[in-house]
Amino acid sequence: MSARNVACLAVQSARQFSRTSVASSTEVAEGYKHLKNIQARFQKPDGKPVFLKGGTTDNVLFGVTSLLCLAGMLGMGKLIYQLAYPKQEE
Repeated sequence: MSARNVACLAVQSARQFSRTSVASSTEVAEGYKHLKNIQARFQKPDGKPVFLKGGTTDNVLFGVTSLLCLAGMLGMGKLIYQLAYPKQEE
């Protein structure tokens, strides 16, 4: 055997030992299946925006956020009115 053949044999044997799993395996990890199910749920064309596809929790959070924004706008309107028409002291 030549030195080149020995070097190639050493590289090939190192590759065989460094692999962690068999490449021809058709078994999929459980976490990967769960992730694929979540992705499929979010990509389903049901007409909902992506920020509401998470279910009831997303709907509640969106409602609370909308109410807080409305309250903030009403508060700003009240402040602008009070600044525009200050109370007259007699």
